Amino acid sequence: QEKAFAALMRDKGPNETYFPHAVGDGSAQTLHLYVSQGFASVFPPNPEARILATGEWQEITAKVPFQTVRLDDLDTLGAVDLIKIDIQGGEAAVLSHASRALGEAVAVITEQRYFRLYEGEPMAAGVDAVLTGQGFAIHKLLSVNRFQLNSSRRKFLAREATADQVVDGDVAYIRNPAGIAGWSDQQVLHLTLLAAVVFESHSLVLYCLDEAVRRGLARRNLADAYLRLLPDHLLSPKFKAAK
Repeated sequence: QEKAFAALMRDKGPNETYFPHAVGDGSAQTLHLYVSQGFASVFPPNPEARILATGEWQEITAKVPFQTVRLDDLDTLGAVDLIKIDIQGGEAAVLSHASRALGEAVAVITEQRYFRLYEGEPMAAGVDAVLTGQGFAIHKLLSVNRFQLNSSRRKFLAREATADQVVDGDVAYIRNPAGIAGWSDQQVLHLTLLAAVVFESHSLVLYCLDEAVRRGLARRNLADAYLRLLPDHLLSPKFKAAK
């Protein structure tokens, strides 16, 4: 989408770099554009999704042929710590061709689908199989999107309180933490930082800090210092008494 890319280039900050590529499996694809821009996908809509109260997003406004590029073929990408991806069903295709890009990565945040919105899209199990096959483990559900089912009486229901059908959500994967002893020092430190400030997994921070201390990368009292920075509702009565 050339206009969107031009806007990114115009507004980007000094620490941002954008590439004019559409990632995928390296093949030629067709992008389906919908009346709702956020639903743009290489997949056509699933007619069965009309039972969901998601609005009238399924009307296709244009079909745009384009060429995808594999992440592993982008030599300009450099080292990767974290991949965040949400491309409406295309996640598995990208991650399947990113073994080199993910080789040093410690975390992936990806959208996973639980109710099929598009015909032919890989569901949560497909994305999970790709990531676990590359040494990652599911860590945390970051968000879950739910919608009402359409019915003759839906307008009488409070929308948020009765959004019963789980559709999709963002999930954080991390490099399998059981293998932390085999990670590089940079991987240990990078996951510590990501866990603290990106997906707020404080037990994971302390797990990584223990490894950092064991390697001599951090001072021995750093874990206690981190605990003292956490709000009270995250701390046990035992720690509060010790303070």
